[in-house]
Amino acid sequence: MEDHPELMPLLTVAGGPMRGFRFRVGREPLVIGRAPTADVVVEDPHLSRRHAAVRRTDEGVSLVDLGSTNGTWLNDRRITGAEQLADGDVIRIGRTELRFFDPGLAQTDLLGLRFAAPRQDHHRPTLPLPIGTPQRQPVENWDDEVGDPPVAAHTAG
Repeated sequence: MEDHPELMPLLTVAGGPMRGFRFRVGREPLVIGRAPTADVVVEDPHLSRRHAAVRRTDEGVSLVDLGSTNGTWLNDRRITGAEQLADGDVIRIGRTELRFFDPGLAQTDLLGLRFAAPRQDHHRPTLPLPIGTPQRQPVENWDDEVGDPPVAAHTAG
């Protein structure tokens, strides 16, 4: 059975040379690196040719470093083995930052910003709205109240 694309986990490039790109995480591992054979080719000199991989299993989605020189970072912590990803996680490889979004477990939006519960501010006073329309006061002399109207700086020509 095929996965519906809208329900597939997603990596969004939040910073670096490919900012704004998105990659769906399917059943096949997604290799990230500089090599032309990588599934996600990133032009970042701080990445290894085959830097990291994202794998989807029945338990969820995991991230693994593939022996890169500069390491793979998950939420500001360098990983050494496979790590499960959670919605909203931040992955840093080289100078590239990725955000993980899982629509099935969404606690964040596509940019990785956390959804928050509505604010419960019961102590804030409320003021009644005025009823009726405000009355305008006529201006007796336009020049006395607001001065001369502005002159356009642009000249035709």
